[in-house]
Amino acid sequence: MSVQQDNSTSNTTLWASACIIAALVFVMASRHSRQAVAESASTANGFTLLTTPDGQGSEQLYVIDQETSMLMVYNLKNPQMNSSMEMVAAWYLPSMFYTAMN
Repeated sequence: MSVQQDNSTSNTTLWASACIIAALVFVMASRHSRQAVAESASTANGFTLLTTPDGQGSEQLYVIDQETSMLMVYNLKNPQMNSSMEMVAAWYLPSMFYTAMN
């Protein structure tokens, strides 16, 4: 009888743990935002500029040059206190879209 009782207690503990973990997963999943939020966007003179936070205190600046079809990404570390930018990446858009489609 004690072995069966121990198994019952173990099963109850496992089910309780599973329910707690499932509840935590649902709570954490609801906190995650799937939206891409642009802080500021501007288009003028053949350029489109878009900033977005990177989640670590810095911001990313996306620049699209419509004349050369280039997308350039810059990192703005601590944008309120620092005026420097670091280029992260640059792509030729027609080539990037061609690669993505093939």
